[in-house]
Amino acid sequence: MGSHLLVGSGGETGQALAKKLSDQGATVFVTTHRRPLPDLPPSRFLPWDLEAPEQSLPDLDRALGQEPLLSLSLFAHPPFRRNSDSLKPGPDFPIASLIRLLDHLRPRLEPKTPVVFFFPSLSRHRADGYLAARLWIGALQGLFGELSRNRRGFLVTGIDTLITPDRTTPHITPEMVERIAGRTSRGRLATADEIADFAAWLICSRSPLFHGQILQTEGGPYF
Repeated sequence: MGSHLLVGSGGETGQALAKKLSDQGATVFVTTHRRPLPDLPPSRFLPWDLEAPEQSLPDLDRALGQEPLLSLSLFAHPPFRRNSDSLKPGPDFPIASLIRLLDHLRPRLEPKTPVVFFFPSLSRHRADGYLAARLWIGALQGLFGELSRNRRGFLVTGIDTLITPDRTTPHITPEMVERIAGRTSRGRLATADEIADFAAWLICSRSPLFHGQILQTEGGPYF
């Protein structure tokens, strides 16, 4: 039948998306740098490492096998840690490794295969300490723009996300959540399940309606 690949576990959103896609009867593979491994019951973890791509690609191919790749979801971003008012990046920004992975997977992506980028909305915070986040997300947006130029190839859509923080999102403080939620029409942020519902629809419908667009979840400009 085919399989879906999530690059990065995606936290609560990835967990919800993996469940919704597996409920359709397809296999869901997940790569992640998180240790210990997150709880993604219907998924299979793959031995992919952004910091050592050449060592991981043969194992990735063996796991995916010959079945078609039904979708590719990209949650990949370097780890961030908050220290007082600063947002510290991990030791490396592996954008080149991510490009290497996408180039390797390109032959598996047929026309209208959905490719969904999940962008953390950190770059739009007007606060000190977000330079590292803006640099990384800017590079990711550039990659998104290049992939979406082909109007007859696979479908590329972006979702700009900010959801209620959990133990794996130390870069979002409770004060930020309260301030951002106050600017929404419902007085709260979108939940992981709501975002995953929309992403699953994008993937399963294979609709070109939002090709080349980065869609913002409710919350507006984040200050």
